[in-house]
Amino acid sequence: MKIKVGFGYDVHKLREGEELVLGGIKIDHFKGTVAHSDGDVLIHAICDALLGAANLRDIGYQFPDDKESLKGIDSKILLKETNHLLKQKGYSIGNIDVSIALQKPKLKERIPEMQGILGKY
Repeated sequence: MKIKVGFGYDVHKLREGEELVLGGIKIDHFKGTVAHSDGDVLIHAICDALLGAANLRDIGYQFPDDKESLKGIDSKILLKETNHLLKQKGYSIGNIDVSIALQKPKLKERIPEMQGILGKY
């Protein structure tokens, strides 16, 4: 069995009045991400890790932020498309481990919901 490991990392500026989406769910908070897509940094980091492991460059290459058709796109669609790209190259996902660096809001209670959503893609 051949195993490949990727590392993904994503950062977005936070601003009052924007939506905060993490792991495919909207999180109630007074600040959210400034982004071309929905700004889900968790999914973006996962996509980057998967694409990198498969030598498919990164999320910015596959889904450029200057492409108007991707404006406001749900990042779950990007994850689904990333998984499709992996399958085309003969790869499958065995496990994903993710760390989120965030002081507030607390996410502990939302993690099972995120896992359920992300597991579908």
